[in-house]
Amino acid sequence: MKSLITALLLMLSSTALAQVTLVDENTEMPDYSDYYAGVDARDAGDLETAVALFTQAADNGLAIAQYNLGVMYFTGEGVAQDYERAFHYTQMAAEQGHVNAMVNLGVLYYNQLGVKPDWMAVWPLSLINRNRHYREAAHWYGLAAEYDHGGAQYYLATLYDNGLGVEQDLSEAYMWTLLARDNDVPEASLLMASLRQRMSAEELAQAERAYAEWVLKYRS
Repeated sequence: MKSLITALLLMLSSTALAQVTLVDENTEMPDYSDYYAGVDARDAGDLETAVALFTQAADNGLAIAQYNLGVMYFTGEGVAQDYERAFHYTQMAAEQGHVNAMVNLGVLYYNQLGVKPDWMAVWPLSLINRNRHYREAAHWYGLAAEYDHGGAQYYLATLYDNGLGVEQDLSEAYMWTLLARDNDVPEASLLMASLRQRMSAEELAQAERAYAEWVLKYRS
């Protein structure tokens, strides 16, 4: 698994198109005005105003603003770097179905950044929480992977390969690696080669069947 610095998706979203939902005339649409004003402020280099406006939009429930704040607190762009706040806003966006936030939340859980108070770092609590955080990482990667997010598919494959947060399952790992390869994840080819060396013919056949079924269900 890559380090958080290289694995976290650091791209800020400048549009509100990350999640598209069909609505009818009875659906109350969110107010994007503060968010768009924040984007304009950020583009103009006024990060203080951008953070203030993103925060207002995030606190009003706008997932894309929550996602951007999570990234900014992680990187320290316009704010003091704060992993707990990064986790807070990323979790809010992920729970609303923002796919990139789901991936970032999985990365934060995997690397245990912003997810626990210091007193939980004492053994054996550290071991208990480490295992729980792996399970949470697998959960969020899994949700994003079902949306055909290549990065999430690759990270989920590595968890199945190593038995972290899930039962070790090389067939499952290979299936998700195939899907990540389709999405042009560079590391997927190396993982595929490694898995093939360790898998039986039966495990490979099972993985390829599962891959074909997934593609038929979600990509057809």
